[in-house]
Amino acid sequence: MISSCATTYNSRFTSADVKPGISKQAVIARFGKPFKKSFEQIGDVLYEDFYYKETIYKDYWFEINNILHFQDGKLVSLEQGEEKKLYQQVPVVRVQR
Repeated sequence: MISSCATTYNSRFTSADVKPGISKQAVIARFGKPFKKSFEQIGDVLYEDFYYKETIYKDYWFEINNILHFQDGKLVSLEQGEEKKLYQQVPVVRVQR
């Protein structure tokens, strides 16, 4: 007998209690260091973006980027960036001889 069980994983950012106003330090403590950062200073305001990759399963495996936007060290928004489908099956071509 063969059985299977489908599991759906949610993004750890959308399923976690991530809310505007939390500090960069709290985000790093909860999710670790981002794989990439960017920043821009406009006047007295510092804008920073933290980029986190994760792999989730929802009918297929996907790699998604989560971008957390900070203003003066406080989270102001969360954005899902690029999404890439993983492990796509390659069609098998059979050659008749």
